[in-house]
Amino acid sequence: MNKNSPIRKLPNNTHGKDYVVGDLHGCYSLLERLLDTVHFDKSRDRLFSVGDLIDRGPDSLCCLQLLEETWFYAVQGNHELMMLDFFRPYLRNGCIEELEDDRGSGFLNYGGDWIKQYFQIDQQRMTDEFNRGISKVLELPLIWVVGEGENRFHVIHAELVRPDHRSAKQVVWLDSDIDCWLDEQTVSPDIKDRLYWGRTLMTSKLVNSSDARIQPGLSTTFCGHTLAAKPRHVLSHLCIDTGAFVSLRPEAYGEDDEFSLTLFDVKAIRWLSASYQCNEVVWGEHPSYNLDR
Repeated sequence: MNKNSPIRKLPNNTHGKDYVVGDLHGCYSLLERLLDTVHFDKSRDRLFSVGDLIDRGPDSLCCLQLLEETWFYAVQGNHELMMLDFFRPYLRNGCIEELEDDRGSGFLNYGGDWIKQYFQIDQQRMTDEFNRGISKVLELPLIWVVGEGENRFHVIHAELVRPDHRSAKQVVWLDSDIDCWLDEQTVSPDIKDRLYWGRTLMTSKLVNSSDARIQPGLSTTFCGHTLAAKPRHVLSHLCIDTGAFVSLRPEAYGEDDEFSLTLFDVKAIRWLSASYQCNEVVWGEHPSYNLDR
């Protein structure tokens, strides 16, 4: 399969476990705690990321370097997109005179100022370690399709809400639609936009029934982008962005809830979380009983 395809597929993991982690945003040490807790086996297990590896937290480069690991699979989030837009001229010509957002990407204003420590002003280029990281970001897909049948799941950043959801028979895209994109190795621009930026499903009253956790025809779809204190399950979307970076300084964000980084064990259907405000890892219950809308 083309490594530059926006949608890619992997088989079931028959040798180990699959885990999915929420928006990392540079919170590498929290991920280390979670992986240590589950005794993550790098020779057998796989870790999937819903994107937004970078910005806001203390260790963005460490999170980028995860892309070099054979057991790590990420999708591109909107923060990766903003970084690529910011560095588009540099990626073309290998030279950058100063770190100014001439393209209006918003990258520096939304947590991207961490890149300054990797800017070599005398050479007008970024460091080699940063260059390796951003080259890996260029290769990230927008959708991972994993497994078959009852074991199938998807990993995206934001949502699979249809642009025509108000007039269509269903609000979200289904497995059959995703399979067509996979066959064609393409995703249309309007769908890409919602995969990066969409917050309709997690923030609106588009879905009125509190029981509407499952969308028939759509396999479990792990996503992030829209943070809340606990995971949420709406129309087969399992949102696990629980605000890892907010737990650094919750008072700075005016938040009283306990935010954290969430890791989901796909096979066990359980999640666990780690926070900068607490030394203990917290385990969540089965999502049928403990996931909020």
